[in-house]
Amino acid sequence: MRVLLAQPWGCCAGVDMAIDTLSRALVLYPPPIYCFHQIAHNRELIARFEQAGVIFVNDLQFVPEGATTVFSAHGVAPAVYEEAARRKLRTIDATCPLVTKVHHEARMFAALGYTIVLIGHEGHDETVGVMGEAPEDMVLLQTLTDIERLTVRDPNRVAYLTQTTRSV
Repeated sequence: MRVLLAQPWGCCAGVDMAIDTLSRALVLYPPPIYCFHQIAHNRELIARFEQAGVIFVNDLQFVPEGATTVFSAHGVAPAVYEEAARRKLRTIDATCPLVTKVHHEARMFAALGYTIVLIGHEGHDETVGVMGEAPEDMVLLQTLTDIERLTVRDPNRVAYLTQTTRSV
């Protein structure tokens, strides 16, 4: 018999914590509970949460005023927090601590006048959230061509951040 060992492909600790957070929200608050973006990229998990009363949305306009809303592990831009507050949503932040650290670093480097180079995927939930921290100070790099075209205000004040879901 030949046995092939698959490389592990599970959830990181941040997604694991977000799944726990959403599960606890279902115990504490009556459904429906809204989740801003999918809690994990796993169809079976999403289907189980939907059966339990979770509604996944990609835009807060689809969340009724005052509803309980969980922010996924990928994090959100400051504008999303502001919109949630305007709409009086009960928010539960399940952002991964590593993603929160990247958001903090983006704010810090922007305040210090750095050009921030973010290595990530355009449109990915995490990238959108991080870029929302300092859009005027951040450049997204996805390809080698992007690097060749990169221009910065001051070559002595450049910081780089990476999307945490990118593999090494």
